[in-house]
Amino acid sequence: MSSPVLFGVYTAKFPFLENDKEKVRPVIVVTKPYGRYNIVTVIPVSASAEQEEVDIELLKWQDAGLLEPSIARVHRLSALLQSELTSQLGVLSAKDETSLLKALKKLLGL
Repeated sequence: MSSPVLFGVYTAKFPFLENDKEKVRPVIVVTKPYGRYNIVTVIPVSASAEQEEVDIELLKWQDAGLLEPSIARVHRLSALLQSELTSQLGVLSAKDETSLLKALKKLLGL
């Protein structure tokens, strides 16, 4: 896969927190690949209605290639190998990108 698009929505092999298994799930790429292993920073996306204070509802979820209303789990900011990204679903709308950037700043205390 070529370099991922910033704020692109991709499917990725994502580890579960509860056990050693992984699941293919949507993520939002928020950094370009870094280092010799091409590490990207991603935000997992979930259809679950449960959310933390910094998580955001994606208003234009259809435009991002998602199948149902979704939440960007900003509090679960994670690093993955670029090779774990399996396919691109879409790209965030400008409004969702702005909301995500505000949430990231809040999460990181910037």
